[in-house]
Amino acid sequence: MNKKVDVEQNIRPRKVTTSQLTLMAVMIAARIVLSFIPSLNFGNLVEIGLGFVGTAFSGILFGPLFALLVSTVTDLITFFISGSGFFFPGFTLSAALGGWIYGWVLWRKPISWKRVFVAVLLVTLIINLGLNSVWIRMMYGRAWAAFMPMRIVKNLISLPINTIILTFLFKSPTIEKLIKKYQF
Repeated sequence: MNKKVDVEQNIRPRKVTTSQLTLMAVMIAARIVLSFIPSLNFGNLVEIGLGFVGTAFSGILFGPLFALLVSTVTDLITFFISGSGFFFPGFTLSAALGGWIYGWVLWRKPISWKRVFVAVLLVTLIINLGLNSVWIRMMYGRAWAAFMPMRIVKNLISLPINTIILTFLFKSPTIEKLIKKYQF
């Protein structure tokens, strides 16, 4: 009988409280603000920004499913507010999966530099070098050799930097308290 109850609780979707919904809205707003902080651009194919911080925070606070949702909503709102370029759903999928990966690796697990490195590495390989490169190829029709070397170098540089930044943030006593207090 207890096993049946446990199975039903795992199948049934979690109910979101008003305070959790509010926290997700605040995170979306913070991530939108982060998206408007200028990135370092190297041509129109490579940029280094702070968006990964908000994505990782969403993952560690909300878990994979809600981080995916927050990342999707953030990407769509940011696009409509900025009005830059044209909408390409592939990048929204990349944003959603990035949130899911951070949630899957970091949510409700002990934070260590190794765990953060794994999360950043997965996002780097699957999203940045994988999917986003496919989207760029589809959008611009450039040969892989024309843009992949620069993207690989950028990601080799950003991988340790992003890992260090997130590890210091998540291991700082103030942020640790906030994560414990507000984590779903």
